[in-house]
Amino acid sequence: MKTRVFKVTDPQDSRIEEVAEIIRGGGIVAIPTETVYGLAANRDDVGAIKRLNALKQRPSGKRYTVHIASRNAVWSYLTDMPPLARFLSRKYWPGPMTLVLDTGSDSTIGLRLPDHDIARRIIDAARVPVIAPSANPSGKKPAKTIDEVLAYFDGKIDAAVDGGPSKLGVASTVVRVKDWRKWRIMRKGALPEEAFDDGQIFILLLVCTGNMCRSPMAEAFFKMAIAESLSLQVRDLEEMGIFVLSAGTDATPGSPASAHAQSVLLEHGFDLSAHRSRHLQPFMLEDADIVFAMTHYHIDAIKQRSPKKHHHKVKLLHPDTIEDPIGQPLEVYRRVADKIKDAVKMRLDEVLSLIPAARSKS
Repeated sequence: MKTRVFKVTDPQDSRIEEVAEIIRGGGIVAIPTETVYGLAANRDDVGAIKRLNALKQRPSGKRYTVHIASRNAVWSYLTDMPPLARFLSRKYWPGPMTLVLDTGSDSTIGLRLPDHDIARRIIDAARVPVIAPSANPSGKKPAKTIDEVLAYFDGKIDAAVDGGPSKLGVASTVVRVKDWRKWRIMRKGALPEEAFDDGQIFILLLVCTGNMCRSPMAEAFFKMAIAESLSLQVRDLEEMGIFVLSAGTDATPGSPASAHAQSVLLEHGFDLSAHRSRHLQPFMLEDADIVFAMTHYHIDAIKQRSPKKHHHKVKLLHPDTIEDPIGQPLEVYRRVADKIKDAVKMRLDEVLSLIPAARSKS
């Protein structure tokens, strides 16, 4: 039985729903992307994976990249994303880049957002996790046209979508990003190695004890001050490669900012409701460009957790130190917030001098 071929040139073509249903039901469909054609299947269908492994002549233990329809879809698979990965995803997605990231459960996942309207429409309509490895048996050249797909798999796959020749004809570059800015190329592809230079990003780290009061407030004030200095919106900082983050020496991961901290920052026009605490890890100190601590206690704790070569990056945010307002009335939080805001103003020029985007504007 020959493979059914759908000639699709419009991402709104109603037959895409039929294609998506085949994938959702455990079928295998060749789909076009900007790199090469892929064999799309439902990641969660065991039978589909077995068939795919046989078609690809690939070992069963090797995992496949999940293809997504939008940047926001990453949050179906991740709870956090390294700063470098966030920056790269904004810069190169949709596009020929596969990011391999930690999932938070001692495992990794490969994610790709193809720069092809029809592919993204199919992935979105499938409503299941879609994998789409290159359409070729292992060791053979990936298919770049529908004719090449059918030469390999006619009668062996359920359907194929003819979206014309692949624009690039080269596989995506696969890059592993770990911690906040460490990376390595796992497979060369359409994007050159220099595209992933971590020198494109800047990381400012604020440290307190629980990462629920002082450091989240400092993070917010720095974001607002940097954005204003560069004539940006806060939401645009990450796209420029600017990351302001916070952590606590004794933090319980995942806790929200304290209610009073949230209230005070709302008075300053910043919403802290999405904040979740981080426990300070050695890699954070290694990956940050500069670290500001609230007290001498925090500086000592930071230096105990990091090699001496990183100690020069660690500084006191305010010369008088900033005491912990936890458990105190709202008015105390207001005073602490004002002190933090003053400290941010004092430190702003120093921070801006380290930011590549700020240097290019000066």
